[in-house]
Amino acid sequence: MERNELFSIVDLILNNSNDGDIDVIMEAIKRRAKGRNSGNFRGINPERLAKESAAVLNSQMSYSVDGVRKMIQDFAVGIIQKEAPELDESQIQDLLDSWIPDPSKRKVKKNSDPLPSDVQLTMIRQLLAFSVGTMSASEQTELYNNIPDWQREYWNRLSEGIRDILTLFLKGSIDEETCWSQVYSVLELD
Repeated sequence: MERNELFSIVDLILNNSNDGDIDVIMEAIKRRAKGRNSGNFRGINPERLAKESAAVLNSQMSYSVDGVRKMIQDFAVGIIQKEAPELDESQIQDLLDSWIPDPSKRKVKKNSDPLPSDVQLTMIRQLLAFSVGTMSASEQTELYNNIPDWQREYWNRLSEGIRDILTLFLKGSIDEETCWSQVYSVLELD
């Protein structure tokens, strides 16, 4: 808009408007100024728009993942019924749960078979050495090659009591001597 046009519009508004019109115009100007200060651009709040778009995409992705999972399950059921008609519904469902698990129903595996104390001790030493930065590069490489997600695997195999002790040590709440003393106590080693 050219400057002369703008002045003409302002002149028209100021000279031909009553007090009510001016109040409405002032409120519109305040909203516009407030919008600029709050991240709005021409009446659009990019932050709100981004959050709403992300929510829509997330729900669509969730739906499509569930849809693909359902399609694969239906396909598997068709093959099972064709190739093994002697299986009943519960057996088919057991196979589906095993082959195509539902991530939302994934059960957390408890330490049903505790590892021997010496194995746990080695795992604890390796976790702590890695966490405090004293593990050699060759040992790290070997662990990653043998068990790509070794830290999580080790952590999940340790008892909650051992994990609590290690957490306290890594947060600096207990010293190294206390940590090992408690670890040996929990593992019933002397």
